[in-house]
Amino acid sequence: MEPFVELWRRVTGAQAKQEQKRSSGSSRENVWDFAKRTWNPKPQPQAKFYDSKTKLLFDRGQVVSPLVYVFPGIADAAPDASLIETGLPVAPSGTEAEDLPYWPSYRGSSPAQRSRYLDWLIGGRSDPAIPLGYVFIYFYGLERRVLIDGADHTSIAEELIRLLKIYSSSRSFRQYGTSLLWATIWLSLKSTSVTGKVMEQALETGSWSEQTLNTCLACFAKMQAVLPTTLVHRLVENDVRTPRSVISQRHAELHRDSFERGLRQKYPDGFRLRTGRRDKQFEYYPASATLGRLQDSGGPLAEERIPNVLGLNSQLQPLIDVCVQTNEELKAYDRAHRKSNGSAMTAEMYESLPEHLRGWEHPHFKIWHAVMNRHVTEDGWTVVPIGELAKLEGISERKKLTKSQSMELALTATHMRLALEPDPRLTGKAYDWDQPVNVFPASEELSEDIASYHAAAVVMELGVAIAAADGQIDPIELGRLGTHLETQFQLSAQDSLRLEYLRYLLTKYPPTEFSAARTLQKNLTVPQRKQVGEFLVGIAAADEVIDPAEVKALGKAYRALGLETSDLKQLLQSISIPAQAVASTAAQASETFQLDLNRINAIMTETAKVTQFLRDALREDFEVDNADVELPTHSTESVSALIVPVATSQETLADSRFEGLSSRLVPFARFLIAEEQWPLKSLETEARSRGLMLGAAIEQINEWAFDRLPDALLIEDGEFIVVQRELLPQVRETP
Repeated sequence: MEPFVELWRRVTGAQAKQEQKRSSGSSRENVWDFAKRTWNPKPQPQAKFYDSKTKLLFDRGQVVSPLVYVFPGIADAAPDASLIETGLPVAPSGTEAEDLPYWPSYRGSSPAQRSRYLDWLIGGRSDPAIPLGYVFIYFYGLERRVLIDGADHTSIAEELIRLLKIYSSSRSFRQYGTSLLWATIWLSLKSTSVTGKVMEQALETGSWSEQTLNTCLACFAKMQAVLPTTLVHRLVENDVRTPRSVISQRHAELHRDSFERGLRQKYPDGFRLRTGRRDKQFEYYPASATLGRLQDSGGPLAEERIPNVLGLNSQLQPLIDVCVQTNEELKAYDRAHRKSNGSAMTAEMYESLPEHLRGWEHPHFKIWHAVMNRHVTEDGWTVVPIGELAKLEGISERKKLTKSQSMELALTATHMRLALEPDPRLTGKAYDWDQPVNVFPASEELSEDIASYHAAAVVMELGVAIAAADGQIDPIELGRLGTHLETQFQLSAQDSLRLEYLRYLLTKYPPTEFSAARTLQKNLTVPQRKQVGEFLVGIAAADEVIDPAEVKALGKAYRALGLETSDLKQLLQSISIPAQAVASTAAQASETFQLDLNRINAIMTETAKVTQFLRDALREDFEVDNADVELPTHSTESVSALIVPVATSQETLADSRFEGLSSRLVPFARFLIAEEQWPLKSLETEARSRGLMLGAAIEQINEWAFDRLPDALLIEDGEFIVVQRELLPQVRETP
């Protein structure tokens, strides 16, 4: 049977005045003397604590899971501020009550205030409109139960979590409540610790100070448990060494998600804290004036020690580095977001997001899909004039797109998990407005071996031009060509698929000129070009016959390669059955050659070494063609494969002004100090061209500056980077 408590409700005028005088006079009696260092709190009479498994019946109602102390009658000495003394007068339920004093207590309250407090208890302790003084009277009892009695840790932790959700609008209660919550969890580890669910809920509530954060971390360290990613994020945000950034405030959810991913990558098995050798005094400052300084001599916390986790701050630096990287990843998105004036997700905002944060469809996917559906061929390929896609991205019609516009379109397709063939990021060539492109699903990222694919694509173009010379393209020729290219250039699965889409385009729109051969002429030696010529002859000979039209096309290819037609004549004679004497080029072009397949196979085998010098030649050509291209700045896609690292001279590395700075950063630092101010956008492009991430480079240069100069060398000022050149020592430039 639940305990029944009868409250004294007979309040006469004289009794009320006498009781009010006694209550008000004793509410601060024997308040703790903070000048003393010995624990001597107000005594607690023989009261009973009603835990979470009981029900407390008053004459006005029932309190479920009360968690309160009750004393039958009136105690002789001034008791704990939370103690319910049943002998004190109580007004009827619902009576209006005056405001509570700053330091409330049950005894010091008026009958009307006691009545309201009991109504709040019976009502489930969940009225958000109740003045906080009543909540604190109850809270004082929870403090005593945990800190003095050392009991009911789990049920009190759960109760604190519940109260913090209801009364979180009070900064004072958030601070005291969070402090007691983590003190409760820490003290519970001595016996039966609280459940994992309670720990999880505790992380989601309250207000964090350095003390409560250290207590929280100490709990995880003592349990040798992995820190939840949300706690690591909060830990880094509270560290004074973490660069302050508005990005984490403007885009809190994206920042948290990106940070947590970076954390998982750095610590696949989770991050565990290490503790220092020296523990420190566990400190708790109670809200109740009747408990005193618990950690002083003789107090219940006098011998309580706790790991000083925050004191070992070196272990937190890798976490701060992850946060800095997260800020860097979201800078482009933040600029796009501000540019859109906070509107709904735009294509630029979407494409600026790191790929792992794109959890929804690209804003332009539906309109791209509609255009693609209108351009499906009868045999099921999707071939679209690039101008149709350019219009969807707001590009005005022009005869030829710029390289930057062409690369923008290819990147936009990538963000939709689509691929375009040809792709200007591979070819280095801008699109014509009416140029057809093959659109297909991208199964992988852009090729990491651009030179190999580019070389294979050039040879494919030349091969199709030869194969199409007789008016029809023999599938045997194309099949042999494709297989040979995939094998010799060791193409990835994605690049082999891409080559197949290119082959389809070339068969539909066969090249009539040998512009690719002219490119090779610029970059290859004569012996190398002869080997390419032999390779083209081998392709034309795949069907064991080279007819007059193919001979004519080979002649054009040879001339485009800068070779003599006599070289072609001699080769054709050597592979014919029987070898035929050909009097002139004109006569050669009118004959059909029956070929020796064994000789053709030997040529194709010998030309395997063509692959390497083609890679090298086309890599150089790609780099020259794209030296002046400004890559899209809002994309976070990796473009490192497109960038040529800038060589550093010995004079650059020996610059005494940058002694101690990483040699990799010295050339960039020299570039920066050429001006007093740089637009952020142009610096991002410059950094990428040097194979650097701008944010990380600035941070490392400034870290070096803090060690050697009076201040940071580089200051971010809105859309600009200011260079404090006056901080550097003056030296004579090397001529």
